[in-house]
Amino acid sequence: MNPDDYLKNGTAYFWNESFAIIKSDFTNPDAFANITDRDEITVIIDQSKLENNMASEHEKDWKILTLDVVFPLDTVGILARISDVLAKRGISLMTISAYSRDHFLIREEDMPEVIVALQSIGIIIE
Repeated sequence: MNPDDYLKNGTAYFWNESFAIIKSDFTNPDAFANITDRDEITVIIDQSKLENNMASEHEKDWKILTLDVVFPLDTVGILARISDVLAKRGISLMTISAYSRDHFLIREEDMPEVIVALQSIGIIIE
């Protein structure tokens, strides 16, 4: 199935919280996500919970946009389609794919343009 078939009239929503993306020496049980690879630990956390000793580096003022569309795990092109429409507008994003939903970290300042971009491919922002 074409990715646009899943996205047209699909819904997405922004979380109310603002998030920090941090490079840390340890995971955090209160985080939205902890990503541990062989080189570093990245913690994505509500920035109101960010403490001085948590991060060697960090960036604040990110919003999470959740694509509230469930599609089979073997679906091809969903992230590519969304990345493409945002890249054409010069919007950077970070993605986290969960089992049933995809989440996008978007800079707060880009929210209005993200809404317009996603609506242009049929996504309804709640």
